[in-house]
Amino acid sequence: MSGVEPATAFVANIGAEEGGRGALPAPARGVARLFSLLFPASAREIPFSDAPSAATNWPLALGAPSPRAAFAWLDGGGAHAWLVTADARDALREAGYALAGPTPETVRLVHDKAFTRAQAAEHDLEPECLRGLFAILEPAELRSPTALLDFLRTRLQAWPAWTAGRFTLKPRLSTSGRGRVSGDRELLADNALESALPRLAAQGGAILEPWLDRVQDLSLQLYVAPGGEITLVSSLELRVGASGVYRGHLGHFDARGRITSGSRFETQLLETGLFLARAAHEQGFHGPCGVDAFSFRGPDGLAFHACVELNARFTMGTLAAGLLRRALPGLPEPLRARPGELRAFYFGLDAPERGWPDPDAAGLQVLPLSKPEESPRPALLIAEDIALLRDWLGD
Repeated sequence: MSGVEPATAFVANIGAEEGGRGALPAPARGVARLFSLLFPASAREIPFSDAPSAATNWPLALGAPSPRAAFAWLDGGGAHAWLVTADARDALREAGYALAGPTPETVRLVHDKAFTRAQAAEHDLEPECLRGLFAILEPAELRSPTALLDFLRTRLQAWPAWTAGRFTLKPRLSTSGRGRVSGDRELLADNALESALPRLAAQGGAILEPWLDRVQDLSLQLYVAPGGEITLVSSLELRVGASGVYRGHLGHFDARGRITSGSRFETQLLETGLFLARAAHEQGFHGPCGVDAFSFRGPDGLAFHACVELNARFTMGTLAAGLLRRALPGLPEPLRARPGELRAFYFGLDAPERGWPDPDAAGLQVLPLSKPEESPRPALLIAEDIALLRDWLGD
């Protein structure tokens, strides 16, 4: 590489679990724009899709373009990808860069939801009421509909009554829950289920799990160094739609910029997340990752599922935390956290139908992260109290 090349390069291969290097849908293009903001302003974007260039992308709400990365572990150069894949490695190599990160094969191994399920079963990381209810399905099993339906019928009949036989088949390699199919034991002959099986097989197989009445979704963001040291990036409340589509993240921040969810399950989430990150490192993984979790209504009241999945890549939570870090220096005094205080924020990938709050809304500051004509229209909302944000979100 010549001496005039920038020290940092990146590939915004959003949704790469599903393959391809073609056009991105509008939400993924929005994520790609925001992803570029984690890197120094001088970073070089390696073309991978039709996402807009990072060079014209810096929002006015974040102040002047920064020569530093949003996180210390991204400073110092290197070539990065949203998800390490063979295609991303090849794109960077063609541009003269060596990928910073583990091999694509390692990432695929630990990013596969089967890795998390195996760790959970072996080390008793699941709540007692869920033990024995999951199954890892290989692609070949999904290509034999009759045998699979027989398996599901037998398995679901053995589930406890509190599950009502409701289930979901979740792709082992997917983004934001895309491609999953749900049902119950009374509707196993549904054509929608059988027609989904080839798609699930193409996404690395599936995980059979009970369909649960979720109360609060959480996510933990970590960085695993090559030597195994783990940095806590943030823990956040994850906001998703009814179908699991990503909406945003909600959390607190303190005077030192530490970001937490405030959930009663925070400690359990951190313990489980660190365990999974260490297990992934033992397989050769290093880099940013996220762990999803949620509380749900179980047979004996509220329960916590701390081991839903490990995402062995940059995540929307990492993005939300990085964008908040970019915004913190420019916040006005009432919204700056003093020592011993907490402030609150919400990152939304797109404006709701009613739009973002009025700029003069009491107690709230809106930081637009896109141009008015762009879609989606992401923003950060900052508040003195998380109750203001929950009220605005309709909780």
